[in-house]
Amino acid sequence: MVKDNNTSISICILRLSSIGDVTHVIPIISTIRDVYPKSRISWVIGKTEHELVKNLKNIDFIVVDKKKTLDSILEMRSLFKNKQFDVVFHMQKSLRSKLIANIINGRVNVTFNDIETRGSHVIDHFFGFLEKINIKKRVIDWQCENILCNNDQFIENNNLYDLQPFITINPYTSVRSNNYREWSYDNFATISEYCKNQYSLNTVILGKTNREKTRKVMDCFGENSKVISLINKTSLSEMLSVLNLSEFYIGPDSGTLHMARMINKPIIGLYATSNPQRTGPYQKLEHVIDKYSEALDKFSSKKKSSVKWGERVRDPSAMNLITIDDVKAKIKEIIKN
Repeated sequence: MVKDNNTSISICILRLSSIGDVTHVIPIISTIRDVYPKSRISWVIGKTEHELVKNLKNIDFIVVDKKKTLDSILEMRSLFKNKQFDVVFHMQKSLRSKLIANIINGRVNVTFNDIETRGSHVIDHFFGFLEKINIKKRVIDWQCENILCNNDQFIENNNLYDLQPFITINPYTSVRSNNYREWSYDNFATISEYCKNQYSLNTVILGKTNREKTRKVMDCFGENSKVISLINKTSLSEMLSVLNLSEFYIGPDSGTLHMARMINKPIIGLYATSNPQRTGPYQKLEHVIDKYSEALDKFSSKKKSSVKWGERVRDPSAMNLITIDDVKAKIKEIIKN
């Protein structure tokens, strides 16, 4: 489907979550805008994720409250009853998204079944949707000038200007069955102490988790005035502002890592159970610690070349392949540059 770029085209993007994948949609929108400046874009998105991107300009957001999925679907059924888009990108595979997809009408519908998904990063998969409507170019623009909000009051209330320079970490990943992506909390505390002693860098801890995991992390860090915990204390917008003030970011595969990528922060990504070529910080892998192949060899008896693209290593010991010295070496690389 090709239209003159002076012609309006209506496109609906169905991508509810996760935070990382929502960040990946932004360059897709930037590219559509570049090719079709008059395009009308709607985005069906989760309520939590919407908070991060709500200030993107000229987007009609249809916000889904996952805690009230049925109510959201009924509202959308009424909204979309007499509406047809030129293109609908079905960019999520889940039962909830399938239910929503059934009520969105498009002259052209593109799903994951229509694109090649092996051997590339998730964001490359998303660009595959554009190729199906003959958009070949890629505009890697996260539109941070629109997304970054003024959170000065939050920063001041938490004494973050006084804490600079600091690094940011998020030791947590999403809660899923057999999701062994987290590194030792004790290791993070050791790295934080190293950054302070060696480079006079303080630490801000980010993330959202339960009380038990919060307590475990803070027990590892102990009483330290040069470490500020913002665990469960930030909105996504505030978290992005904190990341923007930091010198660099350290953490496993999580939405926070991809938010750091948006604002082009140096990222020490910790990868052993998942493949950073697929889910690492897009086009910014120079400081990533990649133990994925080693983990496959040790814990699954499979070679990287033979496993299904995106396959994870399901062993709680795999992240132990990443050592404190590995992270220190990457810190030295960043400081040197």
